Amino acid sequence: MTISPGLTIAFPESLPVSARREAIMAALQQHQVIIVCGETGSGKTTQLPKIALAMGRGACNAKPGEKPRLIGHTQPRRIAASSVAKRIAQELNTPLGEVVGYKVRFADRLQKGASVKLMTDGILLAETQSDPLLKAYDTLIIDEAHERSLNIDFLLGYIKEILPRRPDLKVVVTSATIDADRFAQHFASAKGNAPVLLVSGRLFPVEIRYRPFEESKETDLNTAIADAVDELWRNPQDSGDILVFLPGEREIREASDHLRKHLSHSPVLRSTEVLPLMARLSQAEQDRVFDNHQGRRIVLATNVAETSLTVPGIRYVIDSGTARVKRYSYRNKVEQLLVEPISQAAANQRAGRCGRVANGICIRLYDEKDLISRPPFTDPEILRSSLAGVILRMHALHLGDVERFPFLEAPRPKAIADGYQLLNELDAVDDANQLTATGKSLARLPLDPRIGRILLEAHQRGALNEALVIASALSVQDVRDRPLDNQAQADQQQAKFDDEKSEFVSTLKLWQWLHDARGGHSMLPSARQQQAATQRSHTNLAHLPVVQRAALAMEAAQRKLEQKAQDAPVKNPANQTLSTHAASAATITPHAADHATHKLSNRQYENLLRQHFINVRRVREWRDIHSQLQTVASEQGWQHNAQPASYEQLHKSLIAGLLGNIGCKNDEQDWYLGARGIKFYRHPGAHLRKKPGRWVVCAELVETTRLFGRAIATIEPQWLEEVGGHLLRKQLLDPHWEKKAGKVVALERATLYGMVVYNNRKVDFDRIDPVAAREIFIRQALVGEDWESALPFLAANRKMVHHVEELEHKSRRQDVLVDDELIYAFYDAHIPQDVSSAHQLEKWWRSASKGNPKLLHISRDELMRHEAAGITTSQFPKTVRLGGIDCRATYLHRPGDAKDGLTVDVPLFALNQVNEERTEWLVPGMLREKIQALLKSLPQRPRSRFVPLPESAERLSTQLQNQLGFAHGGLTGALLKAVRDQTGLDVKHSDFKPDMLPAHLFMNVRVVDEHGRQLGMGRHLAALKAELGSQARGAFQALAVLKTVPPQNAESKNKDAATADPAGRKDAESPMNQGNSASDRAKTAAASVPDLPEGLRYTVWSFGELPELMEIHRGRQTLIGFPALIDQGDAVTIELFDEPEIAASKHRVGLRRLFALQVKDALKYLEKHLPDFQKMAAAYLPLGTAETLKQQVVSVALDRAFLADPLPTDAASFARRVEEGRGRLSLIAQEVARQAGGILTEFAIASRKVKDSKFAPDAVTDITQQLQRLVPRDFLLQTTWTQLHHLPRYLKAMTLRLEKYRSDPARDAAKMAELKPLEQRYWRLLAERKGQKDVRLEEFRWLLEELRVSFFAQELRTPQPVSVKRLEKVWQQLVQ
Repeated sequence: MTISPGLTIAFPESLPVSARREAIMAALQQHQVIIVCGETGSGKTTQLPKIALAMGRGACNAKPGEKPRLIGHTQPRRIAASSVAKRIAQELNTPLGEVVGYKVRFADRLQKGASVKLMTDGILLAETQSDPLLKAYDTLIIDEAHERSLNIDFLLGYIKEILPRRPDLKVVVTSATIDADRFAQHFASAKGNAPVLLVSGRLFPVEIRYRPFEESKETDLNTAIADAVDELWRNPQDSGDILVFLPGEREIREASDHLRKHLSHSPVLRSTEVLPLMARLSQAEQDRVFDNHQGRRIVLATNVAETSLTVPGIRYVIDSGTARVKRYSYRNKVEQLLVEPISQAAANQRAGRCGRVANGICIRLYDEKDLISRPPFTDPEILRSSLAGVILRMHALHLGDVERFPFLEAPRPKAIADGYQLLNELDAVDDANQLTATGKSLARLPLDPRIGRILLEAHQRGALNEALVIASALSVQDVRDRPLDNQAQADQQQAKFDDEKSEFVSTLKLWQWLHDARGGHSMLPSARQQQAATQRSHTNLAHLPVVQRAALAMEAAQRKLEQKAQDAPVKNPANQTLSTHAASAATITPHAADHATHKLSNRQYENLLRQHFINVRRVREWRDIHSQLQTVASEQGWQHNAQPASYEQLHKSLIAGLLGNIGCKNDEQDWYLGARGIKFYRHPGAHLRKKPGRWVVCAELVETTRLFGRAIATIEPQWLEEVGGHLLRKQLLDPHWEKKAGKVVALERATLYGMVVYNNRKVDFDRIDPVAAREIFIRQALVGEDWESALPFLAANRKMVHHVEELEHKSRRQDVLVDDELIYAFYDAHIPQDVSSAHQLEKWWRSASKGNPKLLHISRDELMRHEAAGITTSQFPKTVRLGGIDCRATYLHRPGDAKDGLTVDVPLFALNQVNEERTEWLVPGMLREKIQALLKSLPQRPRSRFVPLPESAERLSTQLQNQLGFAHGGLTGALLKAVRDQTGLDVKHSDFKPDMLPAHLFMNVRVVDEHGRQLGMGRHLAALKAELGSQARGAFQALAVLKTVPPQNAESKNKDAATADPAGRKDAESPMNQGNSASDRAKTAAASVPDLPEGLRYTVWSFGELPELMEIHRGRQTLIGFPALIDQGDAVTIELFDEPEIAASKHRVGLRRLFALQVKDALKYLEKHLPDFQKMAAAYLPLGTAETLKQQVVSVALDRAFLADPLPTDAASFARRVEEGRGRLSLIAQEVARQAGGILTEFAIASRKVKDSKFAPDAVTDITQQLQRLVPRDFLLQTTWTQLHHLPRYLKAMTLRLEKYRSDPARDAAKMAELKPLEQRYWRLLAERKGQKDVRLEEFRWLLEELRVSFFAQELRTPQPVSVKRLEKVWQQLVQ
């Protein structure tokens, strides 16, 4: 068929569509839109444009005077558009571009006067902006419409909109797997639905085989593919290539490795070529798939080969049944690339890739039931994509609301909402979804909204040059290749482009290198050199403009090259010139001045790129897009920035378009918290030399195996506030009064999509809510007394309030002082409404108080509800006398507080002299309440005698103070006697339950040092003494400084006294006078005897008479001290103690040392001639050394020989005691040694018995603890001489107990059950007393040991009857 001169159209009769061309022509003649459905391989793609030409459509058929129009033919992919155009041109026997051409992104092969234009659907969609009615076309063929991409759906809706205004426009919608009814209904007109024409048949049939497999350790997808290959190529005569569909690149790599290994075992198939086919391949690698070849070939492809493409030589298809589908997550607001089962239509498309050169076979690695259960068609992209770009474009084209746009399948409301949300994020629409000024500017840009927003912001911030480069880079695949077999080499070559903080800067460095390399000077330093230069530099390069950073790195490399040139002769002057030029390049735009001698040729340049594994074709695309974006910028009248942009300028521009891709790093794990709570990770292929910072921005978030952020850069959080302020959600928290600032402030918290940008930022609250700020100011600053000012009314009012509060605390009533609301009402009524800060109040008061000096003063009557009767100084004194010291007393009524009630500050040096009985009485004003609480704790019978309790407590309080006097003896003892006298009942001390009393009825003792600092506080005086007693003793001794005075006739009394002073002083003391009583003696000593010396060491009694106690005066305070001799090893000293018990204990040890110094020779003899000492020492080894045992024996012998009561108090009595004890010391020492030997012998027997008795774990544990208590390391010193005689019997009882255990373990357990409660009571009481024992408690302790003998070794007998009942009685007397 000849249409125009030189153009002949032939329709191959072998194609099924050729047989239907007349019907197609007729339908297209009668209708504006027709739907053509046919199997894959039926010839629709190539023959439909020829049918349109045959109908007289297209530019070559235009009549004279008519405007030539095109036949537009869309394809979903660029490679399909170009390959289909070539095939149609070949069939028409015309050069490509003359009649049939194509226009795709970055390529236009269409000559003027051409009739058929192949293009991607995106190209046609872009033309709607410049040609809204598409008047350049008289026919549109929408091929592969089943893919339902976003562009296709928008085109179909747009075409439907313009069809009434373009009645001459013919539209053909076609695909092999199309939902014909849906498309027919969409294009319905007055004549009804659009006609549907079916084209049945194909060139060669395809056999479908199902080979499902189950994942296991032995079988996986790769083994299933290998089995399918073996099945298809089982017969050596079966030739033809195999196309394998896999979901992604990772699966392709794994399958490729597995197939190569599998085929290597077959001599016939080992030469098979295995090739990948995917979108990220370089042009050369893609061309290999379509080139002619010899031998067998397996092509592993993603769904890029599913439609439009015809891979040469494919006879067989292996379909894995899955694909990686881009799906928008409405929850995470990100694009996900998930592996999903394909639809039935996609499965048919894959099967249609074979059977085009011969009969085909398609093996599906899933069963037929699985296929039937899948959806018929793939979800349209509009249902799984963000609609922001579509919404923006519709606004710009005035097509109305997206909700009412005639889409083939309307998007979900959620998708529309997300689209508007993205536009709001970009500040393109306001809250009413109307375009803002930014949105109108974005609508004029034929760009993705995010990219457009980046460029708009970059233009305003002076970073347009850099943003154009990055925006164009984001629009293409990464130009850096990582071939499967050369990944390590690629990473090494490309490391020089990596940056420390930003992958966007890495992109700029790469762009700079590409420009410089073209000029012949590609001397960007290596990654190691850049890092070393950064470390040597003191300048923080991260804050310099990004291009200057690259220039500095190149200058460093140039200096290194120049240094090398000086060391060696330059053989190639051209190289030196190239290096000089590389150092001078400091901008990403081409230089006007080029110092290079020549530029690289195209071949040299491409070889250089391939050496660095940079895709040449993508570099061209990158430059083309950059050129197009520059054109767009020029059309908008934007000026390029004259100075390089800084890091901050550039990344603020990027943030403007990527606010939804911000992330904040988790403190503990290696993931980032993104918008709306999503978590994402840094992409493993990130081009960064260091880990990114805490806050990052990503070019995109893509979910594969996990959610990854690609193209990451470190940012500062304060930039978000500047760029994304319209998205920040701000909260005001905790408005409060700031004393230092003198105003009410609130803590502001700002979040961006749930991420905290800043927190606790202080803002002036009076600017936001002046009324609430004024109320807070009055309540917290004035009523709450949290403001320091010189205004007189503040000090006066606070003093008055504190006075009334003291009355409340003493009376323990909260109804004396008026509440805060009344005080607030007073200030509120007098302070103007516009005063809400300290500065405003001071300014107003100074002006208003000139005529009223008492302005804002509150009177006492206004603060008190009623008079507080009975609150006098005598009832609630300001000081309490404890330990001879007047201590400050404070009162607090705050139940639950540690200081609730009466708190007395006791100086540390007086702590040990505080009498616990005095603390029971508190103060007179609190005595009645405490007596009432104690009466209330009595059992019912005696308590009933005192009803009503308040009156009885008042009477008893008066009685005790009148008869005994306040604080005379113990309160509980005095009250017990009064209760017994009045009731006649045998009320016991234990009937009072102090633990039932509230805490404020116990005196709270606060121990302070000399500077008033608190050292301890509590209501248990014994616990305080146990905790701070040693410190108190030291403080007391530091206060009681002892000084000596020479005694009368010192020279005649003791010439050896001179040796007692290491300084060589010969002064000594005179004996102290004694009085009739302890206090008299103390007073007499203080009045007539000089103080004792401090620090003198004595080896003889040369210090006169040692008084029993002494008075120490500190101002008007008087302390009582108790002197004692202190053992210093080779001498004794005199120290003063604040407790008689401690003084007596220390004095016995010191006196023992003084006696020992008098009998040195005798002691040396005794130590060498102790009977059976070696045997004793061997038995003592588990406890300590022989020397320790010897010292204990000698010490006990000295105590027995010299320290009998009464102890000597002067030199004469001391000398007599020395003479009396010297003669019997040897006999006593032998007696002590024999006693110790007997104890240690029994101890050794018991220890061996315990070690051998593994059959009785409970008994062994109990006996082990008993052994540790009875025989510690210093048992001879710790145990009294009387009890030492009983120790062998106790130890023997342990041995007998273990011997009896085998015969009756139940009896042993029963006796233990009776004994344990008694022991637990004893140890609990001892712990409460902080280890302090008295005579009765010590007696009870030895009764427990006797009870053990009675229980477990009755044959050893006890010195007195013991039983559980007797011990219970003793315990009751003990705790009374």
